[in-house]
Amino acid sequence: MKNRKLVLGAIAAALAFSSSSAAIAACTGGTPFNITGGNALGTFTATGQGLGAFSAAGALNTLISSINVANTAFLTQSTAFVGSPANPRPNQEGGGVWVRGIGGEIDTKNNSTATYSVTSGGTTFNTAPYNCDTKTNLQFAGTQVGTDMATLNWNGWNAHIGSMAGYIGGKARDKSAPGVIDPLGGTLENSLEVPFVGIYAAATYGGFFIDGQVRWDFYRNKLDDFQGSGLLGQRLDARGIAFTGNIGYNHQLGNGWFLEPSAGIVVSKVEVDPLNTAGTLVYLNLLGPNAFVPPAQVQINDIKSTLGRLSLRTGTTIVTDKVIWQPFFTASVYHEFQGKVSTNIVSTFANAGVPGIDITGVVNTNGVGTYGQFGLGVAAQLVGTGWLGYVRGDYRTGERIEGYSVNGGLRYQFSPDPAPLAPKGLITKAPVLAVAAYDWTGFYIGGQFGGVYGRDKIDFGSGFTTSPKFAGVLAGGQIGYDYQFGKWVIGVEGTGTWGNAQGTRGCPGGLAFFYSCGTELNWMATGTARLGYAYWDRSLIYVKGGIAAAEVKSSITCNTGTQPLILVALPNCNVPLGASPATGEVSATKTKVGWTVGFGTEFALTRNWTVKGETNYFDLGKDDYTTGLGTVSLKTTGISAIVGLNYRFTTGGVLR
Repeated sequence: MKNRKLVLGAIAAALAFSSSSAAIAACTGGTPFNITGGNALGTFTATGQGLGAFSAAGALNTLISSINVANTAFLTQSTAFVGSPANPRPNQEGGGVWVRGIGGEIDTKNNSTATYSVTSGGTTFNTAPYNCDTKTNLQFAGTQVGTDMATLNWNGWNAHIGSMAGYIGGKARDKSAPGVIDPLGGTLENSLEVPFVGIYAAATYGGFFIDGQVRWDFYRNKLDDFQGSGLLGQRLDARGIAFTGNIGYNHQLGNGWFLEPSAGIVVSKVEVDPLNTAGTLVYLNLLGPNAFVPPAQVQINDIKSTLGRLSLRTGTTIVTDKVIWQPFFTASVYHEFQGKVSTNIVSTFANAGVPGIDITGVVNTNGVGTYGQFGLGVAAQLVGTGWLGYVRGDYRTGERIEGYSVNGGLRYQFSPDPAPLAPKGLITKAPVLAVAAYDWTGFYIGGQFGGVYGRDKIDFGSGFTTSPKFAGVLAGGQIGYDYQFGKWVIGVEGTGTWGNAQGTRGCPGGLAFFYSCGTELNWMATGTARLGYAYWDRSLIYVKGGIAAAEVKSSITCNTGTQPLILVALPNCNVPLGASPATGEVSATKTKVGWTVGFGTEFALTRNWTVKGETNYFDLGKDDYTTGLGTVSLKTTGISAIVGLNYRFTTGGVLR
């Protein structure tokens, strides 16, 4: 009782309950107010300028930065790394596999306006808005793999269709300057992961090219802002879909030089889960002016973006006996056609054991605006092979964004004729060689990489449920056997993959501010049969089905971490000040078994190497999990999308 009264007195003396440092640094505006609140433990009065933009609203700035990176990181003049042989026969089949990697650092500046009202004892205080300038630094790295099949020289057109998967990881930090309300400056950190999958199509005709992509992104955020808003490694999940289109023309100037204008657009929408925060009132945090933030629910509304691009690329071609080089320079202008993104905050002191004060408000934040990007790079091709590659560095600068990135890619494509070249690359003439009819019969072994997305429905009984949506990458291998008769192919396959899929959502009921319910998928294995049809010799489409098993962990995590509590005691989580804190998490893990169905395509790059793109649905059924907080039932379903590379122990086909 004595400790609690001391804390209430400290609240009265320290500040006007402020908020996330990521949202209130370098702020102006606000209205002074006086509020009185309390409970049976005592009363207090606070005087100050206001509540800024509240609890974890600053997480929006890191999301805006990571969305821009996800939309543009691998975007050059096209959405995928496609290529074609230089002189394909009419209606020839084609295909390839590719990988790209990227790393860089971006600084993003945002401006936010916060409006809010404070209600205490039946009286509402409508405060003047705050205007806040913030700065977020994002360091990132990622990879992307893809595969496509093509119809080549179809009345002069080369048409590709493919699938891809990738992953971007990064660390975002609030670098906002110190302000009157927050002399420490920005303190929010976000460890983010963005697994993604997608499909794409591309077409070329001479120097003309056009392509499009649909991409599904999964944003996994781990937020830390102990001093500013009481975020102690708390998870925030979001899901997005993006449509990308590009068009351009490669004009040959003579003497190996070219000029390539192009334009593109990215339309994206990101849906963000609600974020329930415990605030800082419930544990001992007397290290700064933001020490007393009440519990809150933060809802970032859908983040919509339309990003346009105009580019001009120029370069030259250098031909040697073994390698064809193409150094180039690119200049681009990007513009985001987007209004402000809004965040709604509802905060109440009652959830921290201090009833009588409620706060509601809205934060509006701008996007990245207009910026330029300048790049230098070189593309290369091994003469007489299917190997293509490139490396490039880019610098982007604008009023709200500045940074750099370095990325490179490698592609191998089916090449019946020498010196295959990318559609916007160099052109040489080569004789057409005979192509073997492919035989799919035989054993194979290979590796795969992709993404997984799913949902767990957690039932606590008595009508309390929650459904965290998990996402992550899958990486592993497969082994199988196929038998071909005519155009039909039947086979069996076993797969084993490691996964890092995670998902978190607020637990249901009155403890939502203090507990998060999470799911992890650690590995997955399948055993399936498949039926395929080789509509061309080297191109196979198939369906599959069978059993699936996975290790799934269900957890309940304290949003207060392992901090000793001073105003409330949370069962099986943390304990009041003076006692030993618990671990902050209770969990249970099970191996779940269910079924899976899927479809895919596979293309023979050479006699022994094939590449596939595949999508699967899985249902792992419903199981009971027992944790330190009781027994819950868990139903797990999801979708995986992978790109795989196989080595086939086959004798190949016969020349036709």
